[in-house]
Amino acid sequence: MAVSNDIIDISSSAAPTQPPPSASHRLPTQSASTALLGLSRRGPSFLTTGIGSLDRQLAPQSRNGDGGLERGKIAELWGPVGAGKTALAFQTAKGALKRTAHVVWIDCATLLSGASAKGIADAADSFHYVAAPTLSHLLALIISPPAGLIPRGTVLLVVDGLNTLVDLDYPRLPYNSRARTDQQKGQAGRRYAILGSIMTALNKLAALHDLAVIVTTGCSSRMRHDSGLGASISPGIGGSEWENGISSRMLIFRDFDGRFIGVQRCLGRNVTPLDPVGDVRNVVGFEFTASGALEEHIIDLTSSTSDGATVQKPSVLPSPAKVVRKRIYDEIADSEDDEDEYGWAEADDVAIATQTMPERSASVKAADAV
Repeated sequence: MAVSNDIIDISSSAAPTQPPPSASHRLPTQSASTALLGLSRRGPSFLTTGIGSLDRQLAPQSRNGDGGLERGKIAELWGPVGAGKTALAFQTAKGALKRTAHVVWIDCATLLSGASAKGIADAADSFHYVAAPTLSHLLALIISPPAGLIPRGTVLLVVDGLNTLVDLDYPRLPYNSRARTDQQKGQAGRRYAILGSIMTALNKLAALHDLAVIVTTGCSSRMRHDSGLGASISPGIGGSEWENGISSRMLIFRDFDGRFIGVQRCLGRNVTPLDPVGDVRNVVGFEFTASGALEEHIIDLTSSTSDGATVQKPSVLPSPAKVVRKRIYDEIADSEDDEDEYGWAEADDVAIATQTMPERSASVKAADAV
């Protein structure tokens, strides 16, 4: 049975009528006038944090004088647990919601409290909350975002507690640890590659959707034995790729019953040395109100109290009583009674008894002459 082999002529086939997928095309071109009109309609270029002094430090050369977090850039808030990182990010989100804009919140650590959710009840439709339980979920969300993740009109994206997911999959190891396995060494090297991928994806989202990105991270302790200084805190996430992608960086900490925000980087430039350990400048004090909002609070840094009150001098304690020794030291008596200890007295008596009378008289005369 013969089988017919059909020969297909490629040259005679009809040209495809469907256009190539949009992913293979570049961004559509537009005129300069259209781009200018879009810039004027997009709203302010900065998002306020609700603290005036902090906004002016983050954008000292803003045209409108409003200041704050720049759209299209990434800002990092780092510090110890309970310092106020999430509260500052949430207050920035509330300020954006008041302008009828949309906010996307990706939670990597702790769920938002009920009190915080009640504060945005009026704008619940504009607040989009997503929980990322693992690092794989987070990477899937930001590298290949779903169609409805960032709706139209979004001006702020918050990634809260990023270091929690990174530390779970790629934990930090002691610097001088010698008992590292091959798997741990591979994870330590992979950690920086993952952080670079996260930074690239966040910068892409910020640029394409013209939104500000806030990333909250934790901190780690560092001992400084060689320099003679005490322990200090350092950012929990770092690396060259991460540092280059950050536009603004703020340290939030608590000290002497006061809370502070230190600006370490703004508009892509460092205002502190490259190693931020133990160096905090441009400090802004703040406190929580009864409603949970953050407001600026001037704190006297020369005093150990938050209200700047004069510290009372400690009362002078009486001198401690003399400590009674266990054994009383008496004066050592003369050793006259101890001359028989080695038998010297007995030997002298024997020598005297055996002497003759002339020898004894001669020894007495010699003693008298001396």
